[in-house]
Amino acid sequence: MTANIFEQARMQARSRDFSSLAFWIWMGLLSALIAAGLYAAFQAFTQGLSVTNLSDQNPWGLWIAIDTSAIALSAGAFSFTAIVYILKYEQFKRLARLAAFVGLSGYSVAMISLLMDLGRPDRFYFGYVYWNWHSPLWEVTMCVGLYFTVMLIENLPNISRFNWLKQRFPKIVGWMDKTHDFAPLLAFAGLFLSIMHQSSLGNTYGVLVSRPIWYRPGLAVMYFASAVVGGMAMTLLVASIAGLIRKEWRIQAKAMTQIAKFVGSLAVLLLV
Repeated sequence: MTANIFEQARMQARSRDFSSLAFWIWMGLLSALIAAGLYAAFQAFTQGLSVTNLSDQNPWGLWIAIDTSAIALSAGAFSFTAIVYILKYEQFKRLARLAAFVGLSGYSVAMISLLMDLGRPDRFYFGYVYWNWHSPLWEVTMCVGLYFTVMLIENLPNISRFNWLKQRFPKIVGWMDKTHDFAPLLAFAGLFLSIMHQSSLGNTYGVLVSRPIWYRPGLAVMYFASAVVGGMAMTLLVASIAGLIRKEWRIQAKAMTQIAKFVGSLAVLLLV
């Protein structure tokens, strides 16, 4: 009886949220941004990358910076899932769920940006069909695609929490919930794939001739460590903002403090 009352109250609260002015203003802003992005994508696909003023003489590097930054800031996904499901620190379970969502969002941005960055986006699958064992970027391509698939599976239990989905597709929701049983295996796979492609991004500067400050084999380790720092810090930032918006989304201050201390210590070690 109490559970039914609680569920009705939660449904009423959600219905009020969907009918509020703030909700529709936020949806309108997001829709405008999506429309602008789709228009820009249409221009790039129909007229080529020349519309961006990118060239061999003026590469800018803005797009690839967005790609690598989005991937690095998503590294909290494999970090937290490894901590919770491999090292068995259950107190960080809520942060792991949030990190998985942040990771999926970041990798989605990166993959969309990479699709736009390709001169021939219709050949996006070439890296998976024509293997180049000698290219670090080919290994990055393989791992990013596989890890994106892993994160999709990891986020299925989060998606299954929607009540409208439970009511309309109960069997599908039941299958999605069962993927949680494979969380340790997914965490291990995500950790392995992330270590591979994060370090390989740094390895590209170790095997290519570039400026002396970048031309060092230790960059593979530095890239991976910086991704862990940036990804976990990004997850803490999102958790803090979410906690300010709604009280029920707040995560225990003790857990946040423990992760913040770890991130700070690793940042100091990375600086040294």
